[in-house]
Amino acid sequence: MRIRTARDIGMLIKEARTRRGLSQAALAKMINTTQTWVSWIENGKPSAEIGNVLLALTTLGVELDFQIPPAPTSAANHHHKAEERHVDDDDDEIPYKL
Repeated sequence: MRIRTARDIGMLIKEARTRRGLSQAALAKMINTTQTWVSWIENGKPSAEIGNVLLALTTLGVELDFQIPPAPTSAANHHHKAEERHVDDDDDEIPYKL
């Protein structure tokens, strides 16, 4: 499941909770919070404390696997590479004007 929003996390928590046969109150008791908090999270409350959300996910047995995308090539990187050229490089492009 791709997670892009707080609502996505809420849906994930709800799915994991119901698969384990737990009520919101039961999950709340397991992670020392309230049923209201679990309801807020499952409905996508964006300001939820990340530590509690991670605790809920861990308690439900949800494994998280984050992937960092490769660094994009940008104009800044291209410009930096142009400055590293040497005068004796064999290309026709002149990196600067005198």
